[in-house]
This record gives sequence, structure tokens and C-alpha cells, in this order.
Amino acid sequence: MSSEACDTIPIPQFTPDYTPKGEYELVDNRKVYVVGNPKATYALICIYDVFGFHKNTFQGCDYLATGTEDAPLVVMPDFFNGNVVPFNDPEARKVWSEKNAYQNHVPYLQTVLNWIKEKYPSIKVTGLYGFCWGGKFSIACARMDMVKAVALIHPSRLTESDADGIEDVPVLIIASKNETVESLAPLVSKLNKVEYVRMDDVFHGWCAARGDWGDALQKERAEEAMRKANEFFHKALL
Repeated sequence: MSSEACDTIPIPQFTPDYTPKGEYELVDNRKVYVVGNPKATYALICIYDVFGFHKNTFQGCDYLATGTEDAPLVVMPDFFNGNVVPFNDPEARKVWSEKNAYQNHVPYLQTVLNWIKEKYPSIKVTGLYGFCWGGKFSIACARMDMVKAVALIHPSRLTESDADGIEDVPVLIIASKNETVESLAPLVSKLNKVEYVRMDDVFHGWCAARGDWGDALQKERAEEAMRKANEFFHKALL
């Protein structure tokens, strides 16, 4: 992306009170949030964290779908179909985690990719971006045919082997203070087209459902993270 193009992308002004701008469609009897240009040349798929649909992730989708004439179509599927993590019940959470291992959701992601290809014929390539659980899911799916770039924002459970077979796929990693340098270094060293950004003054989850964007620092870093994701995908997919 040229510096001139970077300068045309507005800095998002995130707010704790937000009304999503997109619409829902049904894909295989599950809700899919859709926002942006239906004649775009590329799509982004947002893979949320374990808390599912949230005003913060909606707001990120809406930002990425606006701001430039060549903005993408942005899609956020409801992988959990409304059944988000029962966070305060350890036993139920364990059962939920086993049921919702990311591998179990790959077929539905493929269904969504096929739906995008059929419904929006102008779209030639797709990028994935994910938070926490969605970050791990995103990099695991970077080998899929239509996926050409992935962004991982405060991702969880990454290992060196996540780079196997995707060494030349563009990857953006935005880490919080809880994703340590030591834990990410083996993965980062194996990726040939990686952009690695650290935000060590915010915590894991600040850019998704755990974030309080009424807090000035969290808001600032969320805006910065989504701006970097926007620039990354423009460079990788246009």
C-alpha cells in the first residue's frame, strides 16, 4: 500500500456505545453479519473470540468495511450459533471447549467461503482476522484455497507448528502484554511474510469482547490495532 493510500484511511473513533451498520444473512441456518461493498474485490472474515457476537467486534467489522473506495466486504459468521462460552461454570466450559475446538468449525468456514464466492462474484481473494480463539482458528485456516492473508489479534494457544505450510502467507500478529515475546518467537521466526506488532500496555482481549472502550488507553490501542489490520490487508490483498 502506498503512503498516500495509508493517509486516506481514517483513524477509527471507537465508542463503548455502538449500533452496528451491517445486516444479517442466513448461511446454512446460521447468522452471518455482513457489511461493506458487495462489489469489492476482496472479503475479510472476522473470527470472533469465545464470547461470540459483541459490539466491539461489530465495530471493528464496520471500520474495516469503510474508509476507502476499495474497502472490502466484511463478514462475521456466528460459528457458535449463539451458544457462547459458559465462562463462570468450569465444568460446562470444559465441555464447551471440547465441542468448539477450532477443527470442528472448519467445515462451516468452508461453507461461508463458498457462499461468498457464489453470492459476490467480484471477490477474488479472502483474508481472515481473529481474536483470541479466533486467532488460532485463523492461522489454522491459512492453508485454505481462498485465504491469502491472516491477521491475529491477541491470539491464543499459538505454537511453532502453526507456521507449517504457510511460511509464505502474509501474517499480521498484534500481541498484548499477555502474549509473551518468548512464546511467540518460534512461530514468528518461521514466517517469511510476518508483521509483528506488540502492544504491551494492554491486556489479552482488549480489542474484542473483553475490551472497555470507555477506557482511553484501550480505545486508543483498539483503534491503532484495527488501523494496522486495515493497512495490512490492503497491502496483502489488493
